[in-house]
Amino acid sequence: MLPINVFLTIDTEHSIGGAFADPALKPVGNDKRIYGRIGGRDYGIPLQMEIAERFGLKLVFFVEVFNRHFFGADETRRVVESILRRGHDVQLHLHPNYLNFTLARPQDLTCSDLCADYPLARQTELLAEAREMLIDCGAPSPTAFRAGCFGADEATLKALAVNGFLLDSSYNQAFLGGPCRLPDWGLNDLAERDGFFELPVTNFIEQTGLRPRRPMPLDINGVSFEEMRRVLAAARDGAGPRNVTVILHSFSFLKAYDVQYRRARPRREVIRRFEKLCRFLGENAGDFSVRTLDGLTRNDLAEMARDRCDTFPPMPPHLSLARFGGQLLDRL
Repeated sequence: MLPINVFLTIDTEHSIGGAFADPALKPVGNDKRIYGRIGGRDYGIPLQMEIAERFGLKLVFFVEVFNRHFFGADETRRVVESILRRGHDVQLHLHPNYLNFTLARPQDLTCSDLCADYPLARQTELLAEAREMLIDCGAPSPTAFRAGCFGADEATLKALAVNGFLLDSSYNQAFLGGPCRLPDWGLNDLAERDGFFELPVTNFIEQTGLRPRRPMPLDINGVSFEEMRRVLAAARDGAGPRNVTVILHSFSFLKAYDVQYRRARPRREVIRRFEKLCRFLGENAGDFSVRTLDGLTRNDLAEMARDRCDTFPPMPPHLSLARFGGQLLDRL
């Protein structure tokens, strides 16, 4: 049997930093939200790349570009260049709330942060603009997209197809009915729909007995390494998706105590968790193939989606309960 495809995806984005609520504040840029700089050390994407490279792995960075409306072009250009220089993948991410900075009063929040709040024609325009912005920053023509807050709908997929994209990765079962406005297709694996491809963020079913069963995404900040390993083992054994997508953020390794990141610390447990995941994938390369999205053709994606398995692996309660304890310690 072919190895399971694994995608380690990083939403790479800045922060509004409370600027909409308080005009005296400014958005938080590269130093804190992208590079994660604390005390002269980087705990953001430079560390994420270093850990992945230690085990021979490549990462997929979904890079947000509309921050240009506040920061200008060079902020994201430096980020894209640093990623490509190290051989990782750059694809498109979008938070349309930065459009508010083009208005006289950004605090009026005229522009929604969810792509799904815009009609098809406007989404098509926004995605065309964002695509050109990313290319202008030095990235190859992107073929994949993830909406900020997973806030896509079916119009988003149509707008992406018009703009030459092959794949969306906004579908997240845990966010359906909230910011993710895509229909509940029950997806947990790469799927082709009308010639377009959807790569969902992988979910499992949490069942602790303390609250109703619910889907949980493979977010490096939200689940334990043991839970991720359990999902990967299920996929390898034919009881889970053939294409597993893990999500983290450029700032996942930081714990900020204020919206401006004036006081922050490294989340060392999350860093160790990512190291464990990368080591596991590196040591089990015969079972798991960590891949990027650049260079994949429509035929490649169709073949990868052919034997899809939309099963949501159930998680033994003791693993989720152990995670609760770790999250409590992190908050303290």
